[in-house]
Amino acid sequence: MIARPARRTFMSATPAAPRRARIGVLMPAGKVMDHDRVVTHTYGDPEKATSLFTNIGDCFVFESSLRILDYADVQPIYAGENTVPSDAYVEKLNQLDFLFLRGSNYINTNGKWDAITALLERTKVPVMAFGIGVQTPDNSEDYVNESTKRFLQLVADRSTSIAIRGTLSQKALKSIGIDKVRIIGCPTAFRHRKPTISIKRIASGDISNLGFTLRRKTHGSQTLQRYMLRTLAEQYKTRIFCAGELEEKQIFYAERGMLKDSGDVQAKAIDALINENWFYGPRDPLIDLYKSQLAVFEAVQDFEAGLKEMDGVTGFRLHGNLLALANGVPALYVTYDTRTREFVQTLGIPSIDIKQMDRFSFQKAWDKADFGTFEKAYALRFKELKAFLEENGMPHRLERPMPKLVAAE
Repeated sequence: MIARPARRTFMSATPAAPRRARIGVLMPAGKVMDHDRVVTHTYGDPEKATSLFTNIGDCFVFESSLRILDYADVQPIYAGENTVPSDAYVEKLNQLDFLFLRGSNYINTNGKWDAITALLERTKVPVMAFGIGVQTPDNSEDYVNESTKRFLQLVADRSTSIAIRGTLSQKALKSIGIDKVRIIGCPTAFRHRKPTISIKRIASGDISNLGFTLRRKTHGSQTLQRYMLRTLAEQYKTRIFCAGELEEKQIFYAERGMLKDSGDVQAKAIDALINENWFYGPRDPLIDLYKSQLAVFEAVQDFEAGLKEMDGVTGFRLHGNLLALANGVPALYVTYDTRTREFVQTLGIPSIDIKQMDRFSFQKAWDKADFGTFEKAYALRFKELKAFLEENGMPHRLERPMPKLVAAE
């Protein structure tokens, strides 16, 4: 076991020389602007955005975590397999109050954590996992490889508890001897720092603007997503929210003339989607829907503003749907793997599963959705999140502006 460093405690600031926490984030998603605003690494550069995949959903989690925490500044932390951080860099990290790992699918059998673990073993500060979850095939009980196991055990030894997505993640961690956990779901749900939430109810027949969160490469659901997009667009003004797929970004930016060779780029993107049978030929009506209704954002707050314009949201993006719910916009999840199923179970989110969609009616599923269960689960998980932060000595801004904090010597 790794020896746990002495924990820094935080107390209310006295009038003299208050100091707010200085924190580090392991492998951040996106760039931080204006303290706690996050944008993608391709923000402001359409040419780069159309050649580099960036999942803005990861940015949602990162920004939401920053909005919850109370800190003076945040330092990004990376570690490469072929580089050895200097002693000076390690000492710089040791001046931070804590490091955190933003929520994502870190409990899996494909993790490559050796470099970051080696770096952390040279530090002395607490390391927190903030809303992590398991990614595993259905019915599998093979959760981690040795690299992931070593990393997670270091995190457990450097913290009082780990904040996780749900009960399956709890089971996965227990299998490697980690049982001090708090089930919170995801920080994105709590980005507005309110202890309760109210979802705006609307009947399916009253929906005008519907958001569809696209995850085109979801295994086994391509035809289903096409069907949903086509049929929903016939009934509602349907806006397609793209999380970062390259061909979608190419069509979006090219349609607006924002690329050097917009016509050629768009034609190649359409051909690529025809070749993979997403578009059914050059006259597929889905192409026109793409040209008019695709939505691409490179800043979390811009994506959020787009969702707030919708009467309701549905689709395959876990974090896209959750960002809608966090703003009181009703969202009906489509679940398709252990990750999404665990998530809707934790937060009581209305959902439909691809396994039960042979005779699917969006209108019936929407009108049967019980958002009251989500509202109750949200309040419970909010309390768990607050307990996690406080038992780990992480200053936060939940419920109300927090007083300035200083680290005790």
